[in-house]
Amino acid sequence: MSVLLSTAYLPPVEWFQHVLEHSSVRIEKHESWQKQSYRNRCYIMGANGKQMLNIPVDGNSKKMTIGNVKISYEQNWQHTHWQAIQSAYGASPFFEILGPELQEFYSKKEEYLFDWNAQMIQLMFDWLQVDIQLIPTNTWQAEAENDFRETIHPKKPMTTECKRYPQVFDDSLGFIPNLSIIDLLFNEGPAAYDFLIT
Repeated sequence: MSVLLSTAYLPPVEWFQHVLEHSSVRIEKHESWQKQSYRNRCYIMGANGKQMLNIPVDGNSKKMTIGNVKISYEQNWQHTHWQAIQSAYGASPFFEILGPELQEFYSKKEEYLFDWNAQMIQLMFDWLQVDIQLIPTNTWQAEAENDFRETIHPKKPMTTECKRYPQVFDDSLGFIPNLSIIDLLFNEGPAAYDFLIT
């Protein structure tokens, strides 16, 4: 059985929980661009709390389907994002092991947001040691089985329960659920998989 999800930039824990409940993953490639969603943003835990990282997109792309949305490189957002990730997770238990692989993404330029996200998600699958293939949709369907395209959204409540795990700043900030999957991976490494099984 497959699950249908929207593409996402370093998706939240909830996104991966749904993935691991199914045998395959279809990623929507033909929906219209939607701002203020996980498609081009993620949330990490910095020293001052929850912090958003947002990938800027080409202005003309906003009228296109998600598969055609282009990343904008007018600003050096890659440097900013990597510095934020390094500051947030440099002291985490698995940053030294996993960090260098992720850093490589912030030195290359991918044209399309969909492709950038897919490559990063594949890296997360590798870290989780799961053999899952992302299957882009061929056409737009308004309704589908196991459809979480609109359900997983920064402004909507979680559809799953997020198990508590140690976070870098939880002594001062408390536990913040449903951050980017990198928060869980940098803190738990190989054990992250167990936290995703609901």
